[in-house]
Amino acid sequence: MSVFITRLRRWFAAGAIVLVLLVGGVYFYARLRVRNALKQVPERIGVEIQQSATGFTISKSEQGRTWFKIEASKAVQFKQGGRARLHDVTVTIYGRDSSRYDRISGADFDYDPQAGDVTAIGEVQIDLEANPGGTADPDQAAPSGLKNPIHLKTSGLVFNQKTGDASTKERVEFSLPQASGSAVGVRYLAGTGELMLESQVNILTGSTGVTVTATRATVMKLKHQIWLDHPRLNTTARQCQSDQASLFLRPDNRIGRVLATGNVMIQTDADPASKAQGDQLELLMGEKREGLRTAILSGNVTAEMGFFLET
Repeated sequence: MSVFITRLRRWFAAGAIVLVLLVGGVYFYARLRVRNALKQVPERIGVEIQQSATGFTISKSEQGRTWFKIEASKAVQFKQGGRARLHDVTVTIYGRDSSRYDRISGADFDYDPQAGDVTAIGEVQIDLEANPGGTADPDQAAPSGLKNPIHLKTSGLVFNQKTGDASTKERVEFSLPQASGSAVGVRYLAGTGELMLESQVNILTGSTGVTVTATRATVMKLKHQIWLDHPRLNTTARQCQSDQASLFLRPDNRIGRVLATGNVMIQTDADPASKAQGDQLELLMGEKREGLRTAILSGNVTAEMGFFLET
Protein backbone atom coordinates (compact mmCIF):
# COMPACT_ATOMS: atom_id res chain seq x y z
CA MET A 1 0.00 0.00 0.00
CA SER A 2 2.80 2.39 0.91
CA VAL A 3 4.46 1.67 -2.45
CA PHE A 4 1.24 2.52 -4.28
CA ILE A 5 0.86 5.81 -2.39
CA THR A 6 4.49 6.70 -3.12
CA ARG A 7 3.98 6.05 -6.84
CA LEU A 8 0.74 8.03 -6.77
CA ARG A 9 2.55 11.00 -5.25
CA ARG A 10 5.22 10.77 -7.94
CA TRP A 11 2.56 10.70 -10.68
CA PHE A 12 0.82 13.77 -9.19
CA ALA A 13 4.16 15.57 -8.90
CA ALA A 14 5.08 14.68 -12.47
CA GLY A 15 1.62 15.70 -13.65
CA ALA A 16 1.92 19.04 -11.87
CA ILE A 17 5.29 19.67 -13.52
CA VAL A 18 3.88 18.82 -16.95
CA LEU A 19 0.88 21.07 -16.31
CA VAL A 20 3.12 23.98 -15.29
CA LEU A 21 5.27 23.50 -18.38
CA LEU A 22 2.18 23.27 -20.59
CA VAL A 23 0.59 26.44 -19.15
CA GLY A 24 3.90 28.27 -19.33
CA GLY A 25 4.42 27.17 -22.90
CA VAL A 26 0.94 28.31 -23.93
CA TYR A 27 1.46 31.68 -22.19
CA PHE A 28 4.80 32.41 -23.82
CA TYR A 29 3.55 31.17 -27.19
CA ALA A 30 0.51 33.46 -26.98
CA ARG A 31 2.70 36.36 -25.90
CA LEU A 32 5.03 35.71 -28.81
CA ARG A 33 2.09 35.62 -31.24
CA VAL A 34 0.76 38.94 -29.95
CA ARG A 35 4.20 40.51 -30.25
CA ASN A 36 4.67 39.11 -33.76
CA ALA A 37 1.23 40.36 -34.78
CA LEU A 38 2.43 43.90 -34.13
CA LYS A 39 5.28 43.34 -36.56
CA GLN A 40 4.24 40.80 -39.17
CA VAL A 41 1.01 42.47 -40.32
CA PRO A 42 2.59 45.89 -40.99
CA GLU A 43 5.62 44.27 -42.65
CA ARG A 44 3.31 42.75 -45.27
CA ILE A 45 2.31 46.28 -46.34
CA GLY A 46 5.85 47.68 -46.32
CA VAL A 47 5.78 49.27 -42.87
CA GLU A 48 8.75 48.96 -40.52
CA ILE A 49 8.26 48.70 -36.73
CA GLN A 50 10.97 49.17 -34.13
CA GLN A 51 10.48 48.80 -30.38
CA SER A 52 13.17 49.58 -27.83
CA ALA A 53 13.64 50.81 -24.28
CA THR A 54 13.43 54.40 -25.54
CA GLY A 55 10.18 54.07 -27.48
CA PHE A 56 8.08 52.59 -30.25
CA THR A 57 8.39 53.64 -33.91
CA ILE A 58 6.37 52.82 -37.03
CA SER A 59 7.59 54.18 -40.36
CA LYS A 60 6.95 53.76 -44.07
CA SER A 61 9.46 54.58 -46.79
CA GLU A 62 9.40 54.76 -50.58
CA GLN A 63 12.46 54.98 -52.82
CA GLY A 64 14.78 55.60 -49.90
CA ARG A 65 12.75 58.49 -48.41
CA THR A 66 10.48 58.29 -45.37
CA TRP A 67 6.82 58.91 -46.23
CA PHE A 68 5.61 59.08 -42.63
CA LYS A 69 6.75 58.13 -39.14
CA ILE A 70 4.77 57.33 -35.97
CA GLU A 71 6.68 57.69 -32.69
CA ALA A 72 5.47 56.79 -29.18
CA SER A 73 7.21 56.81 -25.81
CA LYS A 74 5.90 53.28 -25.21
CA ALA A 75 3.42 50.66 -26.41
CA VAL A 76 1.54 48.76 -23.70
CA GLN A 77 -1.69 46.91 -22.89
CA PHE A 78 -1.61 44.32 -25.67
CA LYS A 79 -5.10 43.17 -26.53
CA GLN A 80 -6.78 40.48 -28.61
CA GLY A 81 -5.66 40.61 -32.22
CA GLY A 82 -2.35 42.31 -31.40
CA ARG A 83 -3.84 45.70 -30.49
CA ALA A 84 -1.75 48.07 -28.39
CA ARG A 85 -2.12 51.35 -26.54
CA LEU A 86 0.48 53.94 -27.61
CA HIS A 87 1.47 56.78 -25.27
CA ASP A 88 2.87 60.26 -26.08
CA VAL A 89 2.44 59.89 -29.84
CA THR A 90 3.75 62.07 -32.68
CA VAL A 91 2.97 61.34 -36.34
CA THR A 92 5.23 63.16 -38.82
CA ILE A 93 4.20 63.13 -42.49
CA TYR A 94 6.91 64.04 -44.99
CA GLY A 95 4.98 63.11 -48.15
CA ARG A 96 6.02 60.92 -51.04
CA ASP A 97 8.03 63.81 -52.51
CA SER A 98 9.37 65.06 -49.12
CA SER A 99 7.60 68.39 -49.70
CA ARG A 100 5.81 68.54 -46.33
CA TYR A 101 6.45 68.51 -42.62
CA ASP A 102 2.96 67.89 -41.20
CA ARG A 103 2.66 66.72 -37.59
CA ILE A 104 -0.11 65.06 -35.55
CA SER A 105 0.40 64.67 -31.80
CA GLY A 106 -1.62 63.40 -28.84
CA ALA A 107 -1.30 61.74 -25.45
CA ASP A 108 -2.85 58.32 -26.21
CA PHE A 109 -3.68 56.31 -29.33
CA ASP A 110 -4.93 52.77 -29.95
CA TYR A 111 -2.99 50.84 -32.60
CA ASP A 112 -4.68 48.08 -34.63
CA PRO A 113 -2.05 46.41 -36.87
CA GLN A 114 -4.67 44.34 -38.71
CA ALA A 115 -6.60 47.39 -39.96
CA GLY A 116 -3.56 49.66 -39.92
CA ASP A 117 -5.46 52.26 -37.86
CA VAL A 118 -3.92 54.47 -35.18
CA THR A 119 -6.89 56.03 -33.34
CA ALA A 120 -6.59 59.00 -30.99
CA ILE A 121 -8.00 58.68 -27.49
CA GLY A 122 -8.91 62.30 -26.73
CA GLU A 123 -7.52 65.57 -28.08
CA VAL A 124 -4.93 65.84 -30.87
CA GLN A 125 -2.92 68.75 -32.27
CA ILE A 126 -2.18 69.07 -36.01
CA ASP A 127 0.36 71.40 -37.67
CA LEU A 128 0.54 71.71 -41.46
CA GLU A 129 3.86 73.00 -42.78
CA ALA A 130 5.23 73.01 -46.34
CA ASN A 131 8.84 71.94 -46.94
CA PRO A 132 9.76 73.00 -50.50
CA GLY A 133 13.43 72.02 -50.10
CA GLY A 134 12.72 68.63 -48.58
CA THR A 135 14.31 66.55 -51.35
CA ALA A 136 17.59 68.46 -51.00
CA ASP A 137 17.80 67.85 -47.23
CA PRO A 138 18.65 64.60 -45.42
CA ASP A 139 15.78 62.17 -44.93
CA GLN A 140 13.38 63.15 -42.10
CA ALA A 141 14.98 66.60 -41.75
CA ALA A 142 12.78 69.46 -40.51
CA PRO A 143 12.43 72.60 -42.70
CA SER A 144 15.21 75.12 -42.17
CA GLY A 145 12.71 77.75 -41.03
CA LEU A 146 9.17 77.05 -39.79
CA LYS A 147 6.82 79.76 -41.12
CA ASN A 148 3.50 80.05 -39.30
CA PRO A 149 2.12 76.52 -39.77
CA ILE A 150 -1.64 76.07 -40.07
CA HIS A 151 -2.66 74.71 -36.67
CA LEU A 152 -5.68 72.51 -35.90
CA LYS A 153 -7.09 70.93 -32.75
CA THR A 154 -9.60 68.07 -32.77
CA SER A 155 -10.36 64.66 -31.21
CA GLY A 156 -11.10 61.08 -32.25
CA LEU A 157 -8.67 61.28 -35.19
CA VAL A 158 -7.94 58.02 -37.04
CA PHE A 159 -4.60 57.77 -38.91
CA ASN A 160 -4.21 54.85 -41.32
CA GLN A 161 -0.66 53.55 -41.81
CA LYS A 162 -1.55 51.87 -45.12
CA THR A 163 -2.63 55.10 -46.84
CA GLY A 164 -1.17 57.83 -44.63
CA ASP A 165 -4.65 59.44 -44.52
CA ALA A 166 -6.36 60.72 -41.37
CA SER A 167 -9.95 61.66 -40.54
CA THR A 168 -12.43 62.47 -37.78
CA LYS A 169 -16.12 63.35 -37.59
CA GLU A 170 -15.61 65.53 -34.52
CA ARG A 171 -15.41 69.32 -34.21
CA VAL A 172 -12.11 70.86 -35.28
CA GLU A 173 -10.64 74.26 -34.41
CA PHE A 174 -7.99 75.87 -36.62
CA SER A 175 -5.83 78.98 -36.80
CA LEU A 176 -3.90 80.91 -39.45
CA PRO A 177 -1.73 84.02 -38.98
CA GLN A 178 -4.71 86.23 -39.98
CA ALA A 179 -7.69 84.09 -38.99
CA SER A 180 -9.10 81.38 -36.75
CA GLY A 181 -12.21 79.25 -36.90
CA SER A 182 -13.94 75.91 -36.57
CA ALA A 183 -15.64 73.16 -38.58
CA VAL A 184 -17.22 69.74 -38.08
CA GLY A 185 -15.34 66.78 -39.55
CA VAL A 186 -11.93 66.79 -41.18
CA ARG A 187 -10.09 64.55 -43.67
CA TYR A 188 -6.36 64.64 -44.44
CA LEU A 189 -5.13 63.08 -47.70
CA ALA A 190 -1.43 62.25 -47.50
CA GLY A 191 -1.09 61.63 -51.24
CA THR A 192 -2.02 65.21 -52.19
CA GLY A 193 -1.39 67.01 -48.90
CA GLU A 194 -4.99 68.27 -48.88
CA LEU A 195 -6.97 68.90 -45.71
CA MET A 196 -10.77 68.95 -46.10
CA LEU A 197 -13.06 70.60 -43.56
CA GLU A 198 -16.25 68.61 -44.11
CA SER A 199 -19.05 70.92 -42.88
CA GLN A 200 -20.12 73.98 -40.85
CA VAL A 201 -17.00 76.03 -41.59
CA ASN A 202 -16.74 79.28 -39.60
CA ILE A 203 -13.82 81.72 -39.94
CA LEU A 204 -13.06 84.91 -37.98
CA THR A 205 -10.38 87.13 -39.49
CA GLY A 206 -7.88 88.87 -37.22
CA SER A 207 -8.63 92.36 -35.93
CA THR A 208 -10.98 93.28 -38.80
CA GLY A 209 -13.99 91.54 -37.27
CA VAL A 210 -14.91 89.91 -40.59
CA THR A 211 -16.64 86.52 -40.33
CA VAL A 212 -16.80 83.95 -43.13
CA THR A 213 -19.00 80.85 -43.22
CA ALA A 214 -18.94 78.04 -45.79
CA THR A 215 -20.54 74.63 -46.27
CA ARG A 216 -17.06 73.06 -46.58
CA ALA A 217 -13.44 73.99 -47.28
CA THR A 218 -10.25 72.43 -48.65
CA VAL A 219 -6.73 73.47 -47.65
CA MET A 220 -4.34 72.73 -50.55
CA LYS A 221 -0.84 73.07 -49.15
CA LEU A 222 1.00 72.39 -52.41
CA LYS A 223 -0.88 75.26 -54.09
CA HIS A 224 -0.86 77.48 -50.97
CA GLN A 225 -4.60 77.84 -51.42
CA ILE A 226 -7.82 77.43 -49.41
CA TRP A 227 -11.00 76.64 -51.37
CA LEU A 228 -14.44 77.50 -49.91
CA ASP A 229 -17.81 76.14 -51.03
CA HIS A 230 -20.73 78.61 -50.87
CA PRO A 231 -18.93 81.18 -48.71
CA ARG A 232 -20.70 84.08 -47.01
CA LEU A 233 -18.73 87.07 -45.70
CA ASN A 234 -20.17 89.38 -43.06
CA THR A 235 -19.02 92.63 -41.46
CA THR A 236 -20.96 95.09 -39.33
CA ALA A 237 -22.34 96.86 -42.42
CA ARG A 238 -21.58 94.65 -45.43
CA GLN A 239 -22.33 91.15 -46.71
CA CYS A 240 -20.86 89.20 -49.61
CA GLN A 241 -21.62 85.72 -50.96
CA SER A 242 -20.70 83.54 -53.94
CA ASP A 243 -20.75 79.94 -55.17
CA GLN A 244 -17.03 79.38 -54.57
CA ALA A 245 -14.01 81.30 -53.34
CA SER A 246 -10.27 80.69 -53.24
CA LEU A 247 -7.94 82.21 -50.64
CA PHE A 248 -4.37 82.40 -51.97
CA LEU A 249 -1.73 82.23 -49.23
CA ARG A 250 1.70 83.81 -49.18
CA PRO A 251 4.77 81.76 -48.15
CA ASP A 252 4.16 82.74 -44.50
CA ASN A 253 0.52 81.51 -44.77
CA ARG A 254 -0.91 85.04 -44.74
CA ILE A 255 -3.78 85.74 -47.13
CA GLY A 256 -2.57 87.70 -50.16
CA ARG A 257 -5.49 87.41 -52.57
CA VAL A 258 -9.13 86.28 -52.58
CA LEU A 259 -11.00 85.23 -55.73
CA ALA A 260 -14.78 84.68 -55.46
CA THR A 261 -16.64 83.25 -58.47
CA GLY A 262 -20.22 82.40 -59.45
CA ASN A 263 -23.26 84.50 -58.50
CA VAL A 264 -21.25 87.04 -56.55
CA MET A 265 -23.44 89.43 -54.57
CA ILE A 266 -22.35 92.29 -52.33
CA GLN A 267 -24.67 94.47 -50.30
CA THR A 268 -24.39 97.07 -47.57
CA ASP A 269 -26.76 98.17 -44.83
CA ALA A 270 -25.42 101.73 -44.86
CA ASP A 271 -27.77 104.61 -45.62
CA PRO A 272 -28.52 104.52 -48.47
CA ALA A 273 -28.36 100.73 -48.86
CA SER A 274 -26.41 99.45 -51.85
CA LYS A 275 -26.23 96.18 -53.76
CA ALA A 276 -24.01 94.89 -56.56
CA GLN A 277 -23.80 91.59 -58.45
CA GLY A 278 -21.28 90.06 -60.84
CA ASP A 279 -19.55 86.88 -61.99
CA GLN A 280 -16.27 87.43 -60.14
CA LEU A 281 -14.84 89.42 -57.24
CA GLU A 282 -11.09 89.77 -56.69
CA LEU A 283 -9.68 91.13 -53.43
CA LEU A 284 -6.00 92.06 -53.09
CA MET A 285 -4.60 92.42 -49.58
CA GLY A 286 -1.93 94.88 -48.46
CA GLU A 287 1.64 93.63 -48.22
CA LYS A 288 2.41 94.84 -44.69
CA ARG A 289 -1.03 95.13 -43.13
CA GLU A 290 -4.16 93.03 -42.88
CA GLY A 291 -6.42 95.55 -44.62
CA LEU A 292 -7.90 95.33 -48.12
CA ARG A 293 -5.93 97.14 -50.83
CA THR A 294 -8.04 96.63 -53.98
CA ALA A 295 -11.46 95.15 -54.80
CA ILE A 296 -12.52 94.42 -58.39
CA LEU A 297 -16.01 93.18 -59.34
CA SER A 298 -16.29 91.99 -62.95
CA GLY A 299 -18.49 90.05 -65.39
CA ASN A 300 -22.15 91.03 -65.94
CA VAL A 301 -21.98 93.64 -63.20
CA THR A 302 -25.19 95.29 -61.97
CA ALA A 303 -25.42 97.81 -59.13
CA GLU A 304 -28.11 99.59 -57.17
CA MET A 305 -27.99 102.77 -55.03
CA GLY A 306 -24.49 103.88 -55.89
CA PHE A 307 -20.90 102.80 -55.54
CA PHE A 308 -19.84 101.38 -52.19
CA LEU A 309 -16.72 99.27 -52.77
CA GLU A 310 -14.01 101.19 -50.91
CA THR A 311 -10.32 100.43 -51.40
